[in-house]
Amino acid sequence: MKKFLLLIDRLSNFFFKKKFTPFLISILFFIIFGIAFYLIYLDSEAIKEQINDDFNQQQLILARQSSAQFELFLDNLEIQLKSLKWFAEDTEGKIRRVAMESVLRQNSDMGIIDIGLINDRRKLIEYFKIEGFPKLEPEKIKIELSDFHKESMTLAPLSINRNIDGKIFIISFIKIPLISDGKLTGVLFVRLDLSKLFTKLIGNVRSGKSGYSWVIDENAIALYHPEKDFIGRNIFEARREKKPYVNFSQINIIMKDKMLKGEEGTGIYESWWHRDLKGKITKLIAFTPIKINALDDKVWSIAVVAPISEVAVAIDKAYIRHLGAELFIAFGMILFAFFFAAYQRRISESLKERVTEQQEIITSILENSLDAIIFTDKDNLCRVWNKGAEKMFGYTPEEMIGHSFRRLIPGDIDADEELKQINDLVVKNGYISNYISERITKSGKKITVNISKTLISSLKGEILGYSIIVRDETEKIELEHMMYNTEKLASIGTLAAGVAHEINNPLAVILGFTDLLVDKFQPDSQTYKDLKTIESNVNHAKKIVENLLGFARITEGLEDNTDPKACIETVSTIVKNTLFTSKIELKLNLQDNLPNIRGDSREFQQVIFNLINNSVSAMKKTGKGEIKIDGYESGNNIIIEISDSGIGIPNRIKQKIFDPFFTTKKVGEGTGLGLSLCYGIIAKFGGKIDFRSISEEDNPGSKTGTTFIVTIPKVDNN
Repeated sequence: MKKFLLLIDRLSNFFFKKKFTPFLISILFFIIFGIAFYLIYLDSEAIKEQINDDFNQQQLILARQSSAQFELFLDNLEIQLKSLKWFAEDTEGKIRRVAMESVLRQNSDMGIIDIGLINDRRKLIEYFKIEGFPKLEPEKIKIELSDFHKESMTLAPLSINRNIDGKIFIISFIKIPLISDGKLTGVLFVRLDLSKLFTKLIGNVRSGKSGYSWVIDENAIALYHPEKDFIGRNIFEARREKKPYVNFSQINIIMKDKMLKGEEGTGIYESWWHRDLKGKITKLIAFTPIKINALDDKVWSIAVVAPISEVAVAIDKAYIRHLGAELFIAFGMILFAFFFAAYQRRISESLKERVTEQQEIITSILENSLDAIIFTDKDNLCRVWNKGAEKMFGYTPEEMIGHSFRRLIPGDIDADEELKQINDLVVKNGYISNYISERITKSGKKITVNISKTLISSLKGEILGYSIIVRDETEKIELEHMMYNTEKLASIGTLAAGVAHEINNPLAVILGFTDLLVDKFQPDSQTYKDLKTIESNVNHAKKIVENLLGFARITEGLEDNTDPKACIETVSTIVKNTLFTSKIELKLNLQDNLPNIRGDSREFQQVIFNLINNSVSAMKKTGKGEIKIDGYESGNNIIIEISDSGIGIPNRIKQKIFDPFFTTKKVGEGTGLGLSLCYGIIAKFGGKIDFRSISEEDNPGSKTGTTFIVTIPKVDNN
C-alpha cells in the first residue's frame, strides 16, 4: 500500500510541474463536460420516447376497451336474438311478438331501429321498428338465404343514408339464420344504426384534454368521427377535400399498411389541424381491430389520437432541468455533486407527474367501466368501488370503502366460508373466473352475478389484495329459466295426459267392484269399513287424475266471451263465508266496464278460486290477513292482480311453484296441481301469469306478501 501511494505522489508531482498540465486539465474538463452533455441529451430523448410510448399505450388501452364494449354489445345482442329462435315456430306469434318487441325496446338507445322475421320464402312475417324511421319495404330487403351455412350472427354490407337535415345513418343488417333439421327455415334480422351506436359507446372516449376516437371499416369508411362531415365517407377522400394542400402520407400509410389489415399498434404522424389547434401538429395514435365473428373477413378498426403537445409539458420541463444541469457543470466540477442531486430530485418529480397522469387515465377507465370493478385488501375490506359497482349494488363509494365485502353476500350463504373458498382458489391459481353466485343489493334485491377475481401481490410476493370484476347475469339466467320452464311444462303436459288415461281405466274397474262388494256386507262390519276406505282413496286418486287431464288439455274447453268482473264477484261470494271464518278480509277494486276476455268462464273462475285458496293457505300461520283483488285495463290486455299479506314465497322455490305436483303443503292437504292448472288455463286464453313476493324467510322483519299478476288479451267488441 505504501509503494502504491508513493507512485501516485510521484505521478502527481510530474504532471503538475509541467507547462502543459493546465491545457490537459482544460481538455479533460471539456471532454468530461461533453460526455456529460451527450449523456444528458440521450437521457432526455429516452425520457421523451418513454413518455410518448406510455401515453400511446394508455391510448391503446382505451381503444381496446372501446373495441371490447362493441364486441360485448354484439355478443349480448346475439344472445338475445338467439333466444328469439325458441319462439320462431310459434304459430300464433303472440309470445314471439312480445319477445321481439322487448329486444327492440331494450336496445333502441344503442342504435337498433327495427327487427323482423323472414321465412324461407323471403316473406316478411313479423316486423317492428322505433318511431322516427320509415318502415322497411319488403321488396328492398336484400338477404341471400343460400349464404347461411352455419347458425351464427352476420353483419351485412353497410348502407349509408343522409336525411334532408343532413343527418347520417350508417345502417347494417344483423342476421341470424333459423335452421331446422339442416334446412334454413327463415332469418331473424335487426337493422343497426352504427353511427348512433359508436357515438354511444366511444363518443366520450378521449385521451388527454383534446384527444378523440374514430372508427373505420374495411373500405376506410368512417363509421364514427368527431368531424361530422367525415362520417359515412371514405376517410382518405374526406381529408383530401377538407385540406387539399396538406400531405397526409404518414397517417395514410398507417391506415393502409396496418389498420385496414387488422393489425394493432401505435404510431406518430404529422397533421395540420386538430380540433381548435392549427398549424403543423405532431400526433400520437393507437389503434386496434374489432374482432367479432359477425364481421367474417371484414376488418374494422378503432383509433384513439391526441396531439403530442398533451405530453410536451413534461418533456419541456425535463429539457429545462437538463439545461440547468449543463450550466451548473460549466461553473465547475466541484459543485457537480450538489447539482447532480438536484437533477435527480427533479427527475423523480417528473416521474411522479408521469405516474400521476397514468393513474388518472387508469382511474378514468375504472370509473367509466360498465362492469363493477372492485379492489379489496387481504382482509376483504373494499378499497376501490367504481361507478359500475355503485349502479349494480346501489352503494356509494363512501358507503363501501373501508367496509367488508360481506355485506354483499345474502344471509342464507355462509359469507366466511364462501370468501375463504374463493380466496384459497385465487391464492392457489392466481385468479378465478366465471364464478356464479348470488349477491344482495342495497335495496335488498338478490341478483345473480358472474365474478372474476385476481390476486394482487407486491414485488416481494406479499399479498396486497384482490381485483374483482362483477357482471350482473340475473336477466340472462331468468330468461334461461323461463325458456326451460316453458319446455318442461309442455313435456309434462304430454306425459300427464298419457299417464292419466292409463290410470283412469283401472281406477274405474276398482271403484265398480268396490261398489258391488259393499252391498254384500253390513255397514257395521270391518270388511264394509275397509271397502269404504278403498272407495274413498280411489275417489281421491280419480280427482288427481282429473286434475292431470285438466292440466294436459289446455287446448280444450269452451271458447266464449267471459266477463272477468262478474266471474271474480261470483267467486268472492262463494268464498266470503270461508274467509270470514278465517278472519281474512277480501277487498275488490275492479274497474267499471271491464272488457270481456275470450275463454271459458268456469275455467277462469277456477283460476281465481285457486289463487284465493293459495292466499288463504299462506295466511294460516298469521291467523288473519287481507286479500285484495285489482282488475283494470292496460293497453290490449286485462290485468288481474291478487295480493295477500301471507308469509310469502322463498327465493329458493320461486322457480318451481308452477311445476305439477310441487307443493309446500302437508301430505293430504294438496296435490300440487293448482298453480300448474292456472298456468295451463291462462296460457290457453293467450295470456300469462307471473308473481312477485317478499318472504319472511328471505326478509325477516319486513312486510311480507305475494301478488299474482294475470295478464289476458281483451276481446275487441268492435
